[in-house]
Amino acid sequence: MLAITLANLKMMARNRQGLFWALLFPLLLVVVFGLFDFRGVSPTRLAVADYSGGPKAELLREHLSTVAFLELEDLDAEAIGSLEEARQRLTDGDLGYLLLIPVGLDDPAAENRSRTVAPVTLIYSTRNPERNQLVEGAVHSLVIELRSAGLPVLPGNLVTSEVIESPEVDYFDTVLLGLLGLGIMTNSIISIAVRISTYRNQQVLKRLLVTPLPVWKFFAGEIVAHLLLALVQALIILAVGVFVFGGDIHGNPVFIQLVWVGIIVLLGAVVFLNIGFILSAWARNPAAASGMGNAIALPMMFLAGTFFSTASLPWLLPYASLALPLTPMLDALREVAINSSPLWETWPQLIALAAWAAATAAVAVRVFRFS
Repeated sequence: MLAITLANLKMMARNRQGLFWALLFPLLLVVVFGLFDFRGVSPTRLAVADYSGGPKAELLREHLSTVAFLELEDLDAEAIGSLEEARQRLTDGDLGYLLLIPVGLDDPAAENRSRTVAPVTLIYSTRNPERNQLVEGAVHSLVIELRSAGLPVLPGNLVTSEVIESPEVDYFDTVLLGLLGLGIMTNSIISIAVRISTYRNQQVLKRLLVTPLPVWKFFAGEIVAHLLLALVQALIILAVGVFVFGGDIHGNPVFIQLVWVGIIVLLGAVVFLNIGFILSAWARNPAAASGMGNAIALPMMFLAGTFFSTASLPWLLPYASLALPLTPMLDALREVAINSSPLWETWPQLIALAAWAAATAAVAVRVFRFS
């Protein structure tokens, strides 16, 4: 089996065009995204929990909705667990800011004792210090403007901030892991689909049945070679993203996080290799296999959150994205490499990938043909 694996690696090295697209195409995307400035001002989500429900609170919300870099989201303050869920979303980076509007904002009696008025509370994480200053300044100014109404007030009593500690993450860090998943997916699907289709057209698979070599060893060598290539591909993409464009892998020690990343990459690669085997059974020639592979990979590239959050997708697409095998892979990679989580905390994503691996393997065995 070792000899077969080494032989497959040598054949991959000789296929310069295939190796180019396996290693350099994702790197080109890393370069393109690395040249952009992702630290500019872009819209961020602000969830508003309104305990007042009065005209001033509504006016504050209207003014906040006019701030160019804020996207407001209404939060049911009375719903059990809604605030806890919002705080968790802040920690995970799925929500930018949380604003709590107290009852006292529209309490007429409280206006004459501004020193004791419950303040408007802005809750945010430490992920983006520069953005935090912008949002805090905007909220502070609007609250003072609406609360004062000509009355002597103390600004310090009107707005307070609650900070949730979390690692600072650039958008490029998120995209880098998306490009990693993209590279593993496209190479695993298209490479194995074209390779097996070529073998079938050249009668290699049919001849294999009459050789003393066990069939399972032949395919095991193919799979192991592609898994090793996936690890090399992952290391190259991460190295370029980190050392050339200043990306970051969060966690301490980083080596352990990279081990978790490698395990996720291998599990995801198994899923996509299985899909490649399935497509190779349906394709009549290598060109068709390549086209089918692209037809499968391209929708997942944009619907699974490779470049942007799936929350920005319209209609039911955010929910549909959960059914794609690339989605749990990217979620697990980002949970480990951005949120510094250990591998076992990504068990929902790992179970999803394992289920995909089992299901696609069963289908691949069922539909595979030697001629």
